[in-house]
Amino acid sequence: MDSELIELRRCRDGDTVEDTKSVLDAAQIPYRVGSTATSFDISTIGTGSDPEVIISVRRADFSAARAAMEEEYLKVDLPSDHYLLTSPDEELAEILGKPVEWSPFDVAHARKLAEARGIEPADIERQSEERAKRLKQGKPASGSLLFFGWLFSVLGGLIGLGIAWSICFMKEKSPEGDFFTYDEKSREIAKPMFILACVMTGLALILRFSNIVSV
Repeated sequence: MDSELIELRRCRDGDTVEDTKSVLDAAQIPYRVGSTATSFDISTIGTGSDPEVIISVRRADFSAARAAMEEEYLKVDLPSDHYLLTSPDEELAEILGKPVEWSPFDVAHARKLAEARGIEPADIERQSEERAKRLKQGKPASGSLLFFGWLFSVLGGLIGLGIAWSICFMKEKSPEGDFFTYDEKSREIAKPMFILACVMTGLALILRFSNIVSV
């Protein structure tokens, strides 16, 4: 496996993990299994997110992996009460325009329903272009994240430094490439925050070292 791994799927139960691994093994697509329990994203502080199993594949294999999973899930009929059966054409086009944001099961059956309904490819393409634009622009940092970023940057320490760094430099991996997580406006706001955090952390370390030496 090379270093260009991107997330294919997140799972919360063992059966889903094993099903996904079986599909990838059958398609002879290499993969790596990890967990959110071994990673830390400063922006998720206070969200109460539970650990999930993450299955990742090489970027070059992503499309083939998704196709293999969709083909497998087409063998399973939609439940009679599944939301896709009553979804309007616009929602199906939205799912197919940004398939990586939806489960392979939903995408596979949304594609089948779209073909049956004769949904225009132009609608799907428009949704895909909107998703690509949103990825390139990044998302705005929340007011609470900025507030705590400034607060902990003034106080000094790794928390402020971590928040400022994540806003300035953190990127999202996607099949289309790697893009900054946060938009340009948020990154510009966080640049002085990052500098302040570095300065205050440095001063805190100097003061602590001075106190140790003076004892």
